[in-house]
Formats: sequence, C-alpha cells, structure tokens
Amino acid sequence: MVRVLRVLVAAPYPVTRAGLRGLLAEETDLEVAGGAADPSELVARSEELAPDAVLLDAGDDPDPWLEDVWRLAGGGTLPPVVLLAGAVDAAGEVLRAGLAGLLLRDATPAEIEAALHAAAAGLVVLDRRAVGVLATEAPARPAPGPDSDAEPLTPREREVLQLIAEGLPNKAIAGALGISEHTVKFHVGAILDKLGAASRAEALARAARAGLIVL
Repeated sequence: MVRVLRVLVAAPYPVTRAGLRGLLAEETDLEVAGGAADPSELVARSEELAPDAVLLDAGDDPDPWLEDVWRLAGGGTLPPVVLLAGAVDAAGEVLRAGLAGLLLRDATPAEIEAALHAAAAGLVVLDRRAVGVLATEAPARPAPGPDSDAEPLTPREREVLQLIAEGLPNKAIAGALGISEHTVKFHVGAILDKLGAASRAEALARAARAGLIVL
C-alpha cells in the first residue's frame, strides 16, 4: 500500500495555490499539508508542518522568487522541492541548486503524484524533455568506445541506463531485468564511473550526448 504523502503547496499567487490544492486533493495518495506564498513562509511552514515534499510553482518570472528557495533547498533546510515550470530551460539550474525535480505545467495529476512520491523517496525527477537541455549544457565528452580512453559500457549497463532514462527506480529495473536490486546498484555505480557523472541526471545528459540512450 502506497503511503499518503503530505505536500506543501508553494506559489506567489493565491489562485495558483488554490488550483494546485484542488489538483492534489483529487489524488488519494496525497494530502495537502498547507501553503506558502514566499520563500520565508515556505521555510516557516516547512518547519511547522514537516511535509514530505513541496510542490512549487514560482510563476512566469521565477528567478527573484527562486533565488532564496534554491539556496535553502541546496542547504538542506527544506524537504524535497519539485518545481512546476512553463519551460525546461532551468533544468540545469534546478539540479545544481539541489531541488528534487522539474516538471512542466502540462504534467498530468498522476505524473505530479508520481514525481512527488519519487522526490520524497530521495530520487531526482525531470520531465523527459529536460534531458535535451542537460545534454547541451554538459561538457563535451567522447562516447565510450574502442577509440576512447573511457571504458565502454557493457550491454547490461546499457540496458540499465535505458531503463533509468525511462524513469524507473532500482527496484523496478531489477524486476524488469530479472536481477537483484543490489546488482542494479552495482551497475548504476559502474555507469556513473564510466561516464564520469556524479548523479543519474548527469549520466543521462552525458549518455544522451554520446548517443547511448533513446529518449
């Protein structure tokens, strides 16, 4: 049974907060713990209510509002924050700042629910359209292969990498490939090492750039 997730809704405009509250209220596995209209209130309400995750819509001009949120999220003060945005351009900044994810506003309620649960479980969640942005931001790196100094990925590692790109967590990857979760973790570690990546998101960006995965 999936546990009920307590979510704090943050947005500068009352109508946006009301809309997000209504959307989340339709999901049986989510409970709206409260709302916040600015970063200071977000911190105060997070400390008061101890939500499992934050759903944030910073509006059409998010930079002034997000500077404080990114700083606080990156410093570990806040619970995992998933940003709803109008475009994927900020994907790199979101990850560098320590936020838990980025979804576009056309995400379905089910997608938002899944993203919040994943973020609360410690995963990073990105709209698949954001991978292209990360790929263009990632430093150029030769694809692993016989003419490269980097050790190439094994066929099994490529399978694991493709399933990561499809958004599957380790347990689901293990089930799909018929291997143990421990073995999946071993493969993920090898993938990160071979691609010179510090996170799954960075590995996806490098892999997309090298043509190792199908998006």
